[in-house]
Amino acid sequence: MVLLGPDGAGKSSVIAGIGDGVAAGFAGCDTYHLRPALFSQTRTPTTNCDPHAKSARGTLVTTAKLAYLLAANWLGYLMRVRPRVERGTLVVFDRYFLDGLIDPRRYRLPPSCGWLVALVESLLPKPDLYVVLDAPATVLQERKQEVTPIEAARQCREYRRLAEVLTNAVLVDAAQPLARVVDEVVERSIERHLARFREVSWSV
Repeated sequence: MVLLGPDGAGKSSVIAGIGDGVAAGFAGCDTYHLRPALFSQTRTPTTNCDPHAKSARGTLVTTAKLAYLLAANWLGYLMRVRPRVERGTLVVFDRYFLDGLIDPRRYRLPPSCGWLVALVESLLPKPDLYVVLDAPATVLQERKQEVTPIEAARQCREYRRLAEVLTNAVLVDAAQPLARVVDEVVERSIERHLARFREVSWSV
């Protein structure tokens, strides 16, 4: 499962609250940030108070970086993610490569490489479920001011549009109290998806 949403949507807080809620349905819960870890159990996010501070990388460096990320994501998926999923572990990502299409400045991606970013994204392993956390830009700005209000509003629109396009995405109101958001993610998203998966497994 991948959690997506702008800064301030509460992705880290929701992930922290998920563990107990899914204990009955899974063998455990592993979390990663952005991509699988190759040489450690998890990848945790680092604090970045100004994600747009650095300028975009050059085309050549970006191409090399994307090639590395494509290989690293697949290796991490095969070595870390897939074995855990097969053992019944819930694997949750805080952000995913798809974020690069919505907020390329955060990842220092030049506009000229937009087509290449989209190509790499299309070649990566796809999660079973996307959960998009949505809240008004004003609420996000009250929680975090890492981007401008205009940028926060733009990202909100883009994430909502993404939730409409992805067939395996669920949009969750992140303006609610955290406990309700976690309950909705667990009950409406994870448990329903797990029930559909079991139905398909039995039918096969």
